[in-house]
Amino acid sequence: MTRKWLQYPIFFLLIPVFFVFHGFVENCYYIRFMDCWLLLGIYTGAAVVVYLLGWLLLKSRIRAALFSSFIMSLYLFFGALHDFLRKNSIFLHKYSILLPALAVMTVLLVLYLRKKTAFPRVTLFLNSLLMIYILVDGGLLTWKLLFKDRKTSPDQSLAYVPVIRCDTCSKPDIYFIIFDDYSGSSTLRDVYHYDNSPFDRFLEGEGFHIQKRSHSNYAATPLSIASMLNLAYLSNLDSSHFLASEDYTDLTESIAKNRVAGFLYSQGYRIVNYSIFDLPGQPSTRDQTFFPVKTQLITRRTLLNYIERDLREGLEDHFEDSIFLSGHRIVEFDRTNRQFLAQTKEESQKKSDRPRFVYTHLIMPHFPFFYDSLIHRRSLRDIASREDEDPEYYLQYLPYTNSCAMDLISTIKRNTGGNAVIIFMSDHGFRYIPDGKHLPGYAFNNQNAVYFPDGDYHLFYDSISAVNQFRVIFNKMFRQNLPLLKDSSIFLITKE
Repeated sequence: MTRKWLQYPIFFLLIPVFFVFHGFVENCYYIRFMDCWLLLGIYTGAAVVVYLLGWLLLKSRIRAALFSSFIMSLYLFFGALHDFLRKNSIFLHKYSILLPALAVMTVLLVLYLRKKTAFPRVTLFLNSLLMIYILVDGGLLTWKLLFKDRKTSPDQSLAYVPVIRCDTCSKPDIYFIIFDDYSGSSTLRDVYHYDNSPFDRFLEGEGFHIQKRSHSNYAATPLSIASMLNLAYLSNLDSSHFLASEDYTDLTESIAKNRVAGFLYSQGYRIVNYSIFDLPGQPSTRDQTFFPVKTQLITRRTLLNYIERDLREGLEDHFEDSIFLSGHRIVEFDRTNRQFLAQTKEESQKKSDRPRFVYTHLIMPHFPFFYDSLIHRRSLRDIASREDEDPEYYLQYLPYTNSCAMDLISTIKRNTGGNAVIIFMSDHGFRYIPDGKHLPGYAFNNQNAVYFPDGDYHLFYDSISAVNQFRVIFNKMFRQNLPLLKDSSIFLITKE
């Protein structure tokens, strides 16, 4: 037996097996096992290809296996390495340092393997170690499936707010709809001289209650959503703080583990995600590939995903003058909006054995401004040539935005028989800076209208801010006693 383990260095194949299986065990409540087979096949095939390249380069089975194991480990476990360095080092996590360092390490490894002739016990050690890891994960999976209640764990571990379980409360579906960058009607009227009253009358006619002086706490999407979904102001951020890429990473992670989802899980809700952010157990479908969507819970920490997450926006901004790249980005926004609108409507038609919290986030009337005031499609060159915060094009985009919002709301109400709660909001208002230097206070005035089947809105108040939105909703729907926070808006220097 020992001789076989020494003779066959299968550890380079066990690495992708361990990675996929470990990811499945961590997320077994959300991912189907059958969805992991394609992922495992791709990663195993990649390991074999790297192994063959290593054999051509190093002319040795064990050397090729060590080379393949190193490359695959760098790729698959890059996220864990990057996160460790980000938390424990000031500069080593920076891509300008880390990626060249890893490239140098790869070259040094090749040089070392070419000189080294014997590797006693390495095969036995690595084969045995990875098999032990896989067996441990197998035991953990068995325990999870046999002894843990899917409805109470791991979901309740996300409920960081004090929870009063309300078994007698009615639990209708909740549709949380964000229209990005949409100013409140009072700002549109008083500042931009735009009459949005027909849309307001539509909402009121559908039974919505409009908070006309509502405002966001932050004027950037990740900050506003992270604060709103965690029922709290963002810690360690004040008006003197310049937001770096690490801050945005922390914000997206806090959204992916947000308190609103945790609370609703504890009340028996299922989370449905049609947004640009990951939610607990529900990754965004925005960048869906040919892999099943839920497998993003496994792949999200690989090298390619981290580069995509952290460097994509900077690269696009660097080449923003390219009509090819800007056109690609514009088309992607349009595709995402259409996808999320269609998915939300389809979701409202489905029956479910559990109440649902459906989060839909649409990039409108945010730039790119796809349509003019007559709802005629603009050319890509016309769209790309305008500034992100162009008041003329922004206002001309509102009729199309409103038509989408009215159609979506009407469809949800019709498909649910008017029995679903609908929260129609924007993350912040339009961020046009008249003097080119200072963000005006009215940029925080956001859209905020809520619909409850019982028509009871007595807990809502006109000047509510986003941080208190779900505190009020949970107090009303689930008889919680969450205190309200002071309603404030915080000016931060952002790169968004």
